Amino acid sequence: MIHQPILIVDDELEVRTTLLEALGDQGYSAEAAASGEEALVRMAKRSFPVVLTDLHMPGGQTGLDLIDAIRNRFPDTLCILITAYATLDTSIEALKRGAYDLIQKPFRLAEIEVVLNRALDHANLLRKVSAYQEELESRILSRTQDLRRANQAALELCDLSLQALDLPDLATALEPLLGQLVVRWAPDGLGCYRRQADGTMDLVARRGPKGLPAALERPKPGPLLAPGFGYADEYLLPLGSAGWLYLGFESRSVFSETDPVFLLLARHLELILRVR
Repeated sequence: MIHQPILIVDDELEVRTTLLEALGDQGYSAEAAASGEEALVRMAKRSFPVVLTDLHMPGGQTGLDLIDAIRNRFPDTLCILITAYATLDTSIEALKRGAYDLIQKPFRLAEIEVVLNRALDHANLLRKVSAYQEELESRILSRTQDLRRANQAALELCDLSLQALDLPDLATALEPLLGQLVVRWAPDGLGCYRRQADGTMDLVARRGPKGLPAALERPKPGPLLAPGFGYADEYLLPLGSAGWLYLGFESRSVFSETDPVFLLLARHLELILRVR
């Protein structure tokens, strides 16, 4: 069974009936309309990848008029024109109007099947291309929105860093940036250590119910597990040469020290530690 529906448009009942029965016997899914106007009404309710229309339909739209209307309203639908007067001028005009192919009367069912199969394959390819374009546009839109949010976040961090220059002390200056970190990753414990001239690290800001050491020995370079601070999942992360940041989580976290958002925030924390 060929599930893509075909719409047959012809003002003669006998032609419509014959085509419906013949195509149905060959496994096609087909419907019929007696005029171009009826065809457009049907197409507004259901999608037809291929329309098979007669050229001359007295009392209403011609096949060429119908192709024009379909091209404007349903551009993904392919139209096949059937005519007993397949002159060169008619063929050229049909192609100009957007006809996919032309079938001349009298025709054999095998001829129609060849053209229909080719048109259905083409329509299926067009649907796939359209779906890919929509997916690509969606990805581009999503990526654009991500970049806008990232730019906005970067600007907000710059504003916080500028404001921190006017705050009365280092702990107060760090608080807005640490607040951003808490909002995004929700650590249960947090501490910011500043490097002193002798190389020791003094605690300058902290959050969380559990106490943290007031000072640290010189940690080894790079991220490492900070044992004994009281949390199940712990990180001790360098803020350049200016200090270290401690994050503790009661359970396994989704935090990653390579997250670009965290890396940007860490640079701003480093900036405040250097200039205050």
